[in-house]
Amino acid sequence: MRASCAYPYRFVMNESSFEDYLIETSIYTFRSTKSNLVYLVRVEHYKMDIYIIKFYLKSNRNSPYKYNLLTNTFEPRRIINTCINILMDIYQKHPDASFGFIGANRIGESEANTKRYRIYKKIVTTYFTDIYFYHHYNTEKSAYILINKLKLKENPSLVGEIEQFFIDIYPSLEDWF
Repeated sequence: MRASCAYPYRFVMNESSFEDYLIETSIYTFRSTKSNLVYLVRVEHYKMDIYIIKFYLKSNRNSPYKYNLLTNTFEPRRIINTCINILMDIYQKHPDASFGFIGANRIGESEANTKRYRIYKKIVTTYFTDIYFYHHYNTEKSAYILINKLKLKENPSLVGEIEQFFIDIYPSLEDWF
């Protein structure tokens, strides 16, 4: 099921990774017809077929706060739906895929239960039902992982393996799970 009220997007390129844990990063772009702003979407493909999605305004690409800045375009649903459609396309090509995101905090906002996280969580539960995905999240870190139930059925310890995988990569996440 594709998300309606989304912008058309286009694939730009794949970036190879030199890290052991990251396979590649796919770059997509789309333009808001409301604000005429261009967005970049990064989909990081990790081992265990986990895809983490991130997006930001192209004009903020060099900012260390690109994920924390507000756009003030008042169109989050269309932007998020566009990202959902990118994930749906990945899922069609890779039916073993699992997905994740972090609802980045705004400047001055706590990392716990961010406004973005609450919005993303509500939309994600609409398009990724618990029939196909196990929803694993941490509200304190505003992080969410959709674990593919087919993969979970093959490997019942997958949740723990994913948790350990990300803790090994990002030790600051040790209290995440």
